[in-house]
Amino acid sequence: MNIDFKVNIPINDYLSTQVLLNSNYLVTGSTKDSFAQSELSSNWFLRNEYGRLGIGLGVTELEPMNTSQDSERDIIGQFLGEVFLGSFSLTTNYISADTTLSNVTSSRIGISYYFDDDLRTSLYREKYNIDDIGWRLEAYYQPKKYHQMGSVGIIARTGDDYDYFGAVVQYYFDYAVSLKQREREFH
Repeated sequence: MNIDFKVNIPINDYLSTQVLLNSNYLVTGSTKDSFAQSELSSNWFLRNEYGRLGIGLGVTELEPMNTSQDSERDIIGQFLGEVFLGSFSLTTNYISADTTLSNVTSSRIGISYYFDDDLRTSLYREKYNIDDIGWRLEAYYQPKKYHQMGSVGIIARTGDDYDYFGAVVQYYFDYAVSLKQREREFH
C-alpha cells in the first residue's frame, strides 16, 4: 500500500517547487520482511513548454515491522529531467543513494505517450538496490466527468526480486486541469 501527499507550488511561469510525503507499506504476513517506508523531500523545477529540470533533497526512512530490527534512515538527493515531444515525453530520475531502502524508491528512465490529454501510458526501466533492474508499465486515466479532480491507474512492475501489480487512485484539490497539463506542470 502506498499513500502519497504532494503539494505543488508554482512560483512563476518557469519556476516551481514541490513538497512530497511518500509513505509505503509492504505487508507480507510476516514481521520478518514486512516494513513501512517514508520519504519526505523538497523538489525544485525550472520548466518551459519543451521540458523541465529539477533537483531535490530529502530524507527516507525504513522501519521494519519486526521491532527487534533497527530502523534505517538516509539523506537523498535527486535529479529529475523531462523532455516534452508532442504526445510523448522522455523522463529520467536519479536518486543519490547507492542502496535504496526498498523496491519502491528507484532511479528510472522512460517514455510516456498521451493518447489524449487525459489518458497516458508509460514504460520505465528502473534501478533499485544497487544493481537490480526492473521494468515498470503504467496507465492513467483522468475522467472529465468529475471536473478532472481525480485519476485512476494501474502499475505492473517486474524485477529480479520485486514483482508488483497495483491500482492507483489519485485525488486533486484543484480542478479542470487535464492530466497532460497537470503532469507537465506539476508532476
